[in-house]
Amino acid sequence: MASSSRTEKRCLYEILDVSKESSPEEIRSSYRRLALQRHPDKLIKAGGISEADATAQFQELVHAYEVLSDPKERAWYDSHRSQILFADQGSAGGSKSGGMPGGSVPDLFAFFSTSVYSGYSDTGKGFYKVYFDVFNSVYLNEIKFARTLGLSVDSVREAPIMGNLESPYSQVTAFYNYWLGFSTVMDFCWVDEYDTMAGPNRRMRRKMEEENKKVRKKAKREYNETVRGLAAFVKKRDKRVVDMMVKKSAEMELKKAEERERKKKMEKERLERAMNYEEPDWAKAQDEEEEEVEEDGGDDGKKKSEQLYCIVCSKKFKSEKQWKNHEQSKKHKEKVAELRESFSDVQEEEEEIDEIPETVEELEELN
Repeated sequence: MASSSRTEKRCLYEILDVSKESSPEEIRSSYRRLALQRHPDKLIKAGGISEADATAQFQELVHAYEVLSDPKERAWYDSHRSQILFADQGSAGGSKSGGMPGGSVPDLFAFFSTSVYSGYSDTGKGFYKVYFDVFNSVYLNEIKFARTLGLSVDSVREAPIMGNLESPYSQVTAFYNYWLGFSTVMDFCWVDEYDTMAGPNRRMRRKMEEENKKVRKKAKREYNETVRGLAAFVKKRDKRVVDMMVKKSAEMELKKAEERERKKKMEKERLERAMNYEEPDWAKAQDEEEEEVEEDGGDDGKKKSEQLYCIVCSKKFKSEKQWKNHEQSKKHKEKVAELRESFSDVQEEEEEIDEIPETVEELEELN
């Protein structure tokens, strides 16, 4: 992914030529229209622009659509638009912390953009180099704060290495689990609005302390959300994660196909057994007797015979008394139980197939 030669930051809504109130359909429609107009091949052919700039413009458009077409990422962007637009792109160590002990709070908003990396190497401007440096700066900042205030060495858990394209997937999982569950040890005392020592009396000092606690809590919550939000942003674009999702989706589709084939085979075997079924001699003898009854009784005898037939046991009866006795027999009840169990097995197989995830989003939820 090439970096844009243009250093100014543009609002994603401006890039897509839509308003902040635009619906998902309006955003999608505008993106499709602009994608045709700004395709690199078309811009280069028109002249007046280099290949690098044409590619950068198109990637800027794609990035804007990726963010605004995702409800979660759009909500995050809307809440932090000002910070992202005015963030320092040059460093992950920009400070807004004033009197923070041990250093400065890393400025992360500049890294919510695909323009900060190029390709997926772990060197130079590669994806894994850029974001390793960013998260490492956050981790080292936590260590520095803990040491400065004399906190326990266990107060900051060791952060897993981000790795590269060759890393085992267990390492990828460990890395994102850590940062998606990040919680800072910093207390953000430097954001205090009041100097409690300057309070004229105890009541005022207590009120000042309460206000300071509120702004500290708010600043800490926002910082945690920013770090976790960046982790989610990076994970969605990590080639290792994307490739794994594609692989799992293919495996699930294969499993569904195998289940459908197995069900089809079982149904075929049931039909073959039914086609090859031979009526026992005793049943044939009963059939002959029933035929005689039907001949003697005409249509009435035929209707009665049809009514006294057990479809479970494939057996006919001469009288209603015989039929009722048969219904209470052990053999008949066993046959009914077997039939119910067979239907239950088929239903369970269908439910198992229905439970298999069908989308990448569902697969990700399972993880």
